[in-house]
Amino acid sequence: MQKLRELFGLPVLITGTGAQIGEVQEVIVDLEQAAVRGIVLAGANWFANDQGIVFEDLFRVGRDAIMVRANYAVRELTPAIMPGTVNYVRDLLDKQIYTDAGLSLGILVDALYDGTTGEIKAYEISDGLITDLLYGRKIMPLPQAQVVGQDKLIVPDTMTDLLIPESK
Repeated sequence: MQKLRELFGLPVLITGTGAQIGEVQEVIVDLEQAAVRGIVLAGANWFANDQGIVFEDLFRVGRDAIMVRANYAVRELTPAIMPGTVNYVRDLLDKQIYTDAGLSLGILVDALYDGTTGEIKAYEISDGLITDLLYGRKIMPLPQAQVVGQDKLIVPDTMTDLLIPESK
């Protein structure tokens, strides 16, 4: 599994020519469907906002670059292209996570996803710097139901039983 935060800043390259068509500025996710919907590019087009590529048009998501077959994959990302409830990853990261019973689980540091399918599998949660150093971060499977607030995430209380230490 890969981490969504690691996509930021990666170059997007065309496989046939090696030309760089931009860098990943943002990642768009659909939490209800637990899926990565696309990437927003920095430097793709100076005259339009939210130029990007839907996940299905990405050829490969590598460790050091994202590969596409041709620059026609870049398009304006509109709600019609990405139906459902979509969020920018930067709007989700660093939010405090609470259960619906009022227990704080920590801060959402990252989301883990399958680079082949785009399926979001789990959240990486920090309980503070010292706890992270001593015990490591925790991994929580993606909750089926959650509320995304302005600065908090609310998840079902049952998620406390599913927290596991991050394997290093």
